[in-house]
Amino acid sequence: MSPSRPLTGRTIAVLESRRAQESTELIERAGGQVMLVPMLREVPNEDATQLPWLGRLTRGDFDVVIFLTGVGCQALLTTAEQAGRVETVLAALADARVVARGPKPVNVLRRYGVRIDFVPPEPNTSDELLAEFSGWQLAGNAVGLQLYGGTTPFLERLRTGLAELGALVDEVAPYRWQGPANDRPVRDLIEACLTGGIDALAIMSSSQIQNLFAIADAYGQVEALRRSLNEPNVLVAAIGPVAAEAIESCGVRVDLQPGHPKMGYLIKALGDWFGGLGAPGP
Repeated sequence: MSPSRPLTGRTIAVLESRRAQESTELIERAGGQVMLVPMLREVPNEDATQLPWLGRLTRGDFDVVIFLTGVGCQALLTTAEQAGRVETVLAALADARVVARGPKPVNVLRRYGVRIDFVPPEPNTSDELLAEFSGWQLAGNAVGLQLYGGTTPFLERLRTGLAELGALVDEVAPYRWQGPANDRPVRDLIEACLTGGIDALAIMSSSQIQNLFAIADAYGQVEALRRSLNEPNVLVAAIGPVAAEAIESCGVRVDLQPGHPKMGYLIKALGDWFGGLGAPGP
């Protein structure tokens, strides 16, 4: 095996659709074969909730605005543009403390020239956010919170933590998570897991693993899938702690988590593992 192609002969199943080309190129460059399984759709919600939330933002109602995802941040700003209100929204953000949970909302906000007051350190979870907020004196302050496409344990921790700090939270959900329109590729993945057809399963988000087990449940294969993923011949890799917690909540061990919660680091960690360099810690 070439040191530059440590995934040669390995089949890596990737639960990803949004960055399918990038993950495929990284794995194939390392010599691996990709089984790409779209597991998630991000479906826009109606503007009926976004416009009133943006209206409260432009009235100056929010002391702090938190953007949890790049998709949601972009959806809100696009809605503001379509309504002819983007300049007033940007002016309101200039008057508030703006928080971006990670690099994706950071990139969106920077394109619009928005000042960002805080970005949590890696792994960019609610735990790092709350550690910072504990010193912000949020009691009685209004916080505008852009949500994920669905609930997660980390989101619930953030909600609970903000409530305990006395913040008055105003939430908006620009999109929602849904399972794949066609579950045939997911059923093929489950079959590959059961028959030893993959060497590793790479999970990029908590919602992906939840959808995987929901589809397995619909076909009566949850226990068989859980057993197969806990077999030593299948490496289960999580991009970060949120995904790892979701996997473990389904009764599946996590073998690998990269030092940084990014796709490139995850693929490199897979190469290091199969190339005999061992498993890096989170």
